[in-house]
Amino acid sequence: MDKYLIVEATADPKDAAAYTANDVVGGLLTFSLDGAVVNGGILNSAYFVDDDNEGAELDLYLFSAAPTAIADDAAFAPSAADLKKMFAVINVETTDYLTVNSLKYAYKKDINQIIKSDGGQKIYGYLVAVGTPTYAADKTILIRLSIVSER
Repeated sequence: MDKYLIVEATADPKDAAAYTANDVVGGLLTFSLDGAVVNGGILNSAYFVDDDNEGAELDLYLFSAAPTAIADDAAFAPSAADLKKMFAVINVETTDYLTVNSLKYAYKKDINQIIKSDGGQKIYGYLVAVGTPTYAADKTILIRLSIVSER
């Protein structure tokens, strides 16, 4: 029987200066699955809420096990071992964003990527700047993933 699961994490930019292209925004993301993805699943969609209204192009890299830690505003430079854990890259372009009440959000659907998590407990990610956005230090980027898991 399939189970529909929504998991989320928040990227919290700490540096109010402009990010350089290929910098990590907010550090390592952890999506807790609470044991729901036991035998794997399918990542259906991703929803992004940018409460700083930047609408910047970003790449979300997803990993089945914890990758090497990379700090906020540091260059995204995964090791070969980390790349073996990676199962998806989701690009959010500036044209993907819509605006409501002066806030930007983007919805990426039909991703349909097979996933296997770290013992059925967690998925990890890095949000990486494609351009050079400047986020206020008190703003966040919410990432919500929709998963169909095997039960």
